Amino acid sequence: MSFFQNLSKMVSRADKKADQLADAARNLAADAAKRAGGFADDASREVNKLAAQAKREGTKVVKNAQREGTKVVKKATKTAKTVSKDVKSKATAAAKTAEARANKAAKTIATEAKVVSKTVKSSAAKAAAGVKEALTGAPDASWSVAQLRAAAKTRGVAGYSTMSKPQLLKALR
Repeated sequence: MSFFQNLSKMVSRADKKADQLADAARNLAADAAKRAGGFADDASREVNKLAAQAKREGTKVVKNAQREGTKVVKKATKTAKTVSKDVKSKATAAAKTAEARANKAAKTIATEAKVVSKTVKSSAAKAAAGVKEALTGAPDASWSVAQLRAAAKTRGVAGYSTMSKPQLLKALR
């Protein structure tokens, strides 16, 4: 297997790994959102159960106590709903934050993979120029601009990055 094939496989693996990490991060964020919603629903059910029990107990006391108990139950139910909404809202916000962070991490990984890919390609062009120069001697018209620039860079030619192919050939001879 050639050096370039190995490099190509490494870049492909890095891209696949970045995609896998992004998918895993999205799955984790979705799972967190589901669990948070479940916790809020459980809390709401428990509060509603407690409110109903308090209401039953209130019917056993005197009329005065019954009226007061009903007021307390209504207030507790309203508070429980408010708390439940608040918990659900915070859980949703946390899930969105987790998803945003996961997406940001995936983008960062993808960007880093692109940088690595460019570096590998640049190194490959330099290596190819070096190998070609070693095998064929001086650069000629069969060399690509990338190979000529790599050779010019290694020889310390000033302004090589803006030169055309004929200018590079002239500077390298």
